[in-house]
Amino acid sequence: MARKKKQSRKYIPMNEFRFVHKKTYADHPQYVFGKTRSGKFKSLGLTHSPDDKHHVIKLSKNPNPNDKRTAYIGTNPHTIPEKDYENHSKTNWEFAKEDKPIVRHIIKDYKKRTNRKPKNWYVNKKNKKHSSS
Repeated sequence: MARKKKQSRKYIPMNEFRFVHKKTYADHPQYVFGKTRSGKFKSLGLTHSPDDKHHVIKLSKNPNPNDKRTAYIGTNPHTIPEKDYENHSKTNWEFAKEDKPIVRHIIKDYKKRTNRKPKNWYVNKKNKKHSSS
């Protein structure tokens, strides 16, 4: 019997915009890019007014087609329970062609950070192997 392969993905990919109804997120829209096995969404926050506390990147065009104000996307992903989001996603929202690589880079960078082995992993593994012999 073949061994069952362990799933390596930390989350199931998604591609939608939703609002979070919590005071800490101040009803800002979020770009949801994944869902974990425990039922939480991975998302990036969108805002009109950047501040000094959060690192944001200016987008060339607002993802909301009805809003002409400048939009910014946060670079630090959030993990928020599904129950805190709206039940439905925004249907006609999308990133501009110029902004898609920026968003993709933020997500790839996040995946790289979270999937990486701990510091000195290989050295510690080698030391354990020699000490047990």
